Amino acid sequence: MNQKKMDRLKMAGILGAGFLLRFFYVLFSTIYDRQYDIGMIDLDAGHTVSGGHLAYIQYIYENLRLPNIDPTSVYQFHHPPLHHFCCAIWMRFCSIFIHNTDVLEESIQMVPFICSLLILLVILKILRQFDLREKTVCLLMLLFSFHPALVLLSGSVNNDCMSLLFTLLCVYTTIRWSRKPNMRNIIYIALSISLGMLTKQNVAEMAFPIAFVFIYMFVKQWRERGLPEKMIKQFALFGVVSVPIGMSFYVRNLILYKTPLIWVYTLPEDSWQYTGNVPVLNRFLWPVLSEMADNLLHFKIGCGYNVWMQIIRTSVLGEWDMMDVGRSVKVLAVLLMVAGAAMAFLAFIAFCKVFIIGKNTIDIPCRIIFVASYLVNLIFYLKFAYDYPHQCSMSFRYIEIELLFPAVALGIIWQRSDKKWFQNGMIALLAAFCLLSMAMIGVWCLG
Repeated sequence: MNQKKMDRLKMAGILGAGFLLRFFYVLFSTIYDRQYDIGMIDLDAGHTVSGGHLAYIQYIYENLRLPNIDPTSVYQFHHPPLHHFCCAIWMRFCSIFIHNTDVLEESIQMVPFICSLLILLVILKILRQFDLREKTVCLLMLLFSFHPALVLLSGSVNNDCMSLLFTLLCVYTTIRWSRKPNMRNIIYIALSISLGMLTKQNVAEMAFPIAFVFIYMFVKQWRERGLPEKMIKQFALFGVVSVPIGMSFYVRNLILYKTPLIWVYTLPEDSWQYTGNVPVLNRFLWPVLSEMADNLLHFKIGCGYNVWMQIIRTSVLGEWDMMDVGRSVKVLAVLLMVAGAAMAFLAFIAFCKVFIIGKNTIDIPCRIIFVASYLVNLIFYLKFAYDYPHQCSMSFRYIEIELLFPAVALGIIWQRSDKKWFQNGMIALLAAFCLLSMAMIGVWCLG
């Protein structure tokens, strides 16, 4: 068997393992397990305008239209509707064959499950844009296939999974356009960001990195060939496609209900999640060190007011409540957090070295989209955590795109390194992380 066939088999095995892990998770998790802001769905009870993502899906399923009420007056109905429409249409299709309403309600998970598989394929396509050996691509795909944050998305019935898919498509289509700037490729970018905005409003943040790449390419061609009239036409086409689609839901609400274009549901200050009474220093730099040490000593997940601790915790555990689990599970959780934090720290150093300060062969548009996307998403995330001081505002699910950029850089550094101890050490750390992740997913599904 030649090397190419071996490489294809390895990649198929990794993607297959990612598929099975997600299928296992969805199969043993209901639409109410480890979810966010979902509310309730009850097809047997008939239509009631309650709140949450499931109620939003139920309304569209029963009426095949958007709710004709102020979206800010019902919990989570302010979200753009693409994900919810897809779920409702899927349920309508399934209802032809499924008459058990409990099974029909559970079928909603097929939409994020399919999106989670597409996420892996888009990530693979992004990795193929770099000069990476197949062994490096396989190692990175192992990370993405087994990362618990991405597995959790496969069963998440809110709009996080679909919004991450479109965010990744923004990155991929922008790289492709920068290497072949034509009308077709710019339409792909326009559809990626506009459909993403119809899924979740924070996908609009990708407008800034995309704009930076547009500006660079425009200036580059102007200097080399004069005024790039073809590119101007492409930008006009981008606006004609993306603005009406992406802004349609928000403009509708502005006209009908005088809703601001950007509106966020806010928890009250008497919520148990409120962190505004904690000093900013402890929220955004370091937690109270004695408290952090005491929590780790007793295998507890604490310091929920600190943004970096929340990133470490929620990136591998979501917002899972571990109050009633045994010590062995808490030990597993802490080990998973430590392994994830160690990989994230190394990946961040690699990202700085490869994309920010390093001299390398990566083309400038690709470096722009990676650096700008990383910084823009992080800045908006920190601003969101500051403006809305609650623990849920610091969840890693708002910035899961940040997994991509440092991981690619870490793969590049690993590939370039001639130090066996470093290469073997990274493989060992990745293997430990994947095993811990599988163990935690097993606890979620079978515990």
